[in-house]
Amino acid sequence: MSQESLLTKIPENTSFLQSTKFTFTFPTLPFLRYFSQTAQLPSVTTSPVQVPNPFSDMFRHGDKLVYDQFNITALVDEDIRTWEETYNWLKALTKPQDYNQYVRYYNSKGTPYHDAILTVNTNANVPNFRVLFKDCHPISLSALQFDSKINADNAITMDVTFRYDFYEIERL
Repeated sequence: MSQESLLTKIPENTSFLQSTKFTFTFPTLPFLRYFSQTAQLPSVTTSPVQVPNPFSDMFRHGDKLVYDQFNITALVDEDIRTWEETYNWLKALTKPQDYNQYVRYYNSKGTPYHDAILTVNTNANVPNFRVLFKDCHPISLSALQFDSKINADNAITMDVTFRYDFYEIERL
């Protein structure tokens, strides 16, 4: 192997991804922007297809990607706006009390599904890439735990689970 081919195998960027360098937003629903604490880039799987063979069965890739749920944890503001907005969106999707509540979360495409963006920054806090989740909607919102026995410095958080159609990664 030549010296030149060895040099091309060395990665250009040897900095490690940091778990604290991210923001999460819904461009059309800004309520979670400033409060997100954790976000998990969901796993992607495909079901293997078994190919019979007289000696040993072999496996090949499946024909469909299955995207796992998208989970975030967010701080709850004192007015519980972050929790309430998510709750109202869930209610509008499932059991609205009137038409205005139903259409309040509709986007410009006429659906209640919104794109979300997870932006991951470099070590210098410069946007590096973003993950675009297409047509998200909440499917689960955690309870709020009030507890007079804990320190007042412990902020209340909420967990939100979203479903979406797929995600794409865009380099910035």
